[in-house]
Amino acid sequence: MLLPVAALLAGSSMQAPELVLARQEHAGESSLAPARLAELQASLEGLMDRYNIPGMSAAVVHRRALAWSQGFGYADLERGVWAEPDTRYRLASVSKPFAAVLVMQLVEQGKLSLDAPMKDFHLYKWFAPDPKRYQEQPILLRHVLSHTSEGVPGDAYSYSGNIYSDVTWVLEEVTRTAYPRLLQARIFDVVGMDRSVPGHVKPGTTELAELARPYRWEGKEHVLGTWQMMDPDPALDLTGFDPVFRMPAEMLAARRELLGEGFLHLNAVSAAGEMSSTVLDLAKFDIALDQDRLLEAESRERMFTPAVSNAGKTLPYAIGWFVEVIAGRKVMWHYGWLPPSVSALYVKVPAAELSFVLLANNDRLSESFAWTRDGVRASPFARAFLGTFDLLGE
Repeated sequence: MLLPVAALLAGSSMQAPELVLARQEHAGESSLAPARLAELQASLEGLMDRYNIPGMSAAVVHRRALAWSQGFGYADLERGVWAEPDTRYRLASVSKPFAAVLVMQLVEQGKLSLDAPMKDFHLYKWFAPDPKRYQEQPILLRHVLSHTSEGVPGDAYSYSGNIYSDVTWVLEEVTRTAYPRLLQARIFDVVGMDRSVPGHVKPGTTELAELARPYRWEGKEHVLGTWQMMDPDPALDLTGFDPVFRMPAEMLAARRELLGEGFLHLNAVSAAGEMSSTVLDLAKFDIALDQDRLLEAESRERMFTPAVSNAGKTLPYAIGWFVEVIAGRKVMWHYGWLPPSVSALYVKVPAAELSFVLLANNDRLSESFAWTRDGVRASPFARAFLGTFDLLGE
């Protein structure tokens, strides 16, 4: 179905103010000036219009409390359903920080080492390159987590979501627990992220979670899209999913043998991506992380410490997070991008006690930005947040 831009008043400068105010929620304990939050809201509305995003949701965390959240535009254009702070979206690679937390929890418990050789794990050939390379090169878990496993391990940064997906199998082998259950039990249940789902299905069920509908931008119109799904449970209704990637029979059999009665299909999720969540739940995660409820402070800081190359060069990625210094402040961040219908952004500035999360139902939060060259400042949405709170140093 094609929809004209004129139908997308929400999020543009033409939107009626009362509609915006009616959808604002959850002002938390914060000393942030209302004028600053209004400035951020106006900037995001303008960017949403400029980048042709049908619907998105945003939240700001300040001093370990939700300070502001907002829905913009439509979660469902056809039915006229507003995007809200509790609207659920897919996260794409914003899922990687969650996998990093699971890894660091096991490191804390002495069950896993960042220096564990990848050749010691039973890895499967599916999306990632041939696991035989782990037998041929001294690739450690930390190399995969920091995107430094290609070429000479540890020499250089080269982002690869497919390689990062191998962390899924490491976590399952160490814990003998299906990856969706790890996310649910070790993070979602601990934090109270009751609107978050590993992939599309809560563990132990075959009921698809309701998400903001996916769209792609074609010229001057939004086109209703489809979801991608890897390793679906055969019991799922896959109407609206295309393409569907089915796990090879040999790999399914190996996971069934490893996990026993705890076996679950992944239903899209892996360490590399495709959790689904809301900005309110991501705010809960952010707060719990800073309150040391998921990791000890030392482990958290280790996770936030950028990798250093074999030649001593500081690289842009730590363990599951991009890290850079802007105006003298350390900034941790991640973007998510799965064309044509998924994009996400998560930015943390600990020195300012501020975090920002933004989710959308097309890929325009992330598409065409020079992330590798420019870092988080490649995103006009990130610059709007950083600039609003004088964190750009310009």
